[in-house]
Amino acid sequence: MEERTQDYRFVTTAEDLAGVAKTLQGAEVIGLDLETTALSPRDGRVRLLQLATLEETFIVDVFEAVDLSPLTEILEGGPVKVGHNLKFDHQFLDALHSVSLSPLFDTMLAAQVIDGGNYAASYSLESVAERYVDESLDKSEQRSDWSGKLSEAQLAYAAQDARVLLSLHERLAASLEEEELERISRIEFEAIPTIARMELAGIKLDVARWKELEVTVRERRDRAAERLESFFPPPEGVLPLEGLGPRLNLNSPKQITDAFRTLGIDLSDTKVWTLLKVDHPAAKALLEYRELQKKLGTYLETYPGFISPKTGRIHANFLQCRVPTGRLACTAPNIQQIPHEDEFRRCFVAEDGNTLVIADYSQIELRILAEVSEDPAFVGAFQRGVDLHSLTAATMYNVSMDEVTKVQRTAAKRINFGLMYGRGARSLSAQLGTDEERGRQLIDEYFANYPKVQRFLQRTANRAMRDRTLRTLAGRLRKFGNDPVADDRGAMRREAMNFPIQGAASDIAKLALIYVREELEGLDARLINSIHDEFVVECADERAGEVSEKTRAAMVRAGEEILEKVPVEVEVEVSREWRK
Repeated sequence: MEERTQDYRFVTTAEDLAGVAKTLQGAEVIGLDLETTALSPRDGRVRLLQLATLEETFIVDVFEAVDLSPLTEILEGGPVKVGHNLKFDHQFLDALHSVSLSPLFDTMLAAQVIDGGNYAASYSLESVAERYVDESLDKSEQRSDWSGKLSEAQLAYAAQDARVLLSLHERLAASLEEEELERISRIEFEAIPTIARMELAGIKLDVARWKELEVTVRERRDRAAERLESFFPPPEGVLPLEGLGPRLNLNSPKQITDAFRTLGIDLSDTKVWTLLKVDHPAAKALLEYRELQKKLGTYLETYPGFISPKTGRIHANFLQCRVPTGRLACTAPNIQQIPHEDEFRRCFVAEDGNTLVIADYSQIELRILAEVSEDPAFVGAFQRGVDLHSLTAATMYNVSMDEVTKVQRTAAKRINFGLMYGRGARSLSAQLGTDEERGRQLIDEYFANYPKVQRFLQRTANRAMRDRTLRTLAGRLRKFGNDPVADDRGAMRREAMNFPIQGAASDIAKLALIYVREELEGLDARLINSIHDEFVVECADERAGEVSEKTRAAMVRAGEEILEKVPVEVEVEVSREWRK
């Protein structure tokens, strides 16, 4: 049965869907929205599917018209589907109705790309509509019960959300063209299905191993706390009483600074960089304690709580455009920032009968720095396949490549990456464990060997200060504030130096998300994690070789689409555990 009102046509039977599909066939753009009974397809269903053109709006009651196959051709091809946070819609339609939306235009991502990292407070549909088309949306029905009998107010709300997408599309598409952001926006839109499916797939945590590790790390933390306290004398007239626990609150900056004062050490603060420069074992013990405490509180004690009881896997939330460089961010929980130690990563495993293909770009950010700076020594090293860190160490320490020590290579690696992130002598010397004068000397030697790198970094920072904008090789835009406080100028220059490099790495990674999905289509394989320049794919054991080659090919293709002078290399490992 189909109901018509002035504002929408309400469709409740599968038979009527064929007529809807025929009407939509000639449309160039369709506003698309869903109303669901929960925030995840693991917990709820699609109640309404709204489809809007400039002429009319259809509201499909999916509880009644369950079979959406008459709309498959429209939803998976043909008109551009315009939505707000389409990752959400894609997940529900993919998981529950086997529909993969394409092509896409996401108004939330478009607004974020246009803002160029200078993000507004909110990117809800209500906020974006108010900013771009000056339309106020009544969102009072947003959290109403969509599982029962629907009210006229609910249907009107649903129709309004689909219709406003069309005017938003027109305005945002014009802005993207005006800002020359069409290529970047296409990359973002085409990455949506991969990210949606990656979240749906989830990642498996071996809980028994994780709990064993929690016990081990807690014991290490307690021993570190005891060792730290042993450096500080007890207060006069106070006898230690067994069983009463530590005397110091090791998480209190005031108590820590007071305790260090008893050792004749005045700390300006208790930040990492300050403690790294303190030549006393108590500082090292404090840093060790904090690291272990963070591992416990941030990871070991909390991650099992994120396991879905229905799938037995962790389904994290990847945020596509909330970092100025364009990198994916991750929450609930953050599975991108798992500690690198094998004892942590080996707890993330493949299901029985499956294996993990772990692929990551080799020194992609340094390759981008070579590309954008055009420094002949940098470019030449990558073209010859020379290890850049060893080459840097050899030139800085005036030794042959064969004579470079592990310590020298590690120092060169820190300098290579540190200067790319705009680090100065103070920060670099603290990281290398040397004095500031030696840090400045190392920087001078580095830039003497790579003068075009220095010119690129300085030119980039100056352009950001002057123009308040920068772009990556693919055209991603970064907008800086117009009135930076004097104290923020250094931070702004550092961010500016890094943006074209890390931003280009993000562009390559998002292209790789698209190409990996295309390459793996039809195989028993799925992407389960993306850690900036590293990808983790889970596949059937017997497919590991094929999946490895296809993943490598997709990632190289993405890199070569943006880098022209410098070769792209991808390293691939196969393991049942997430470690290399």
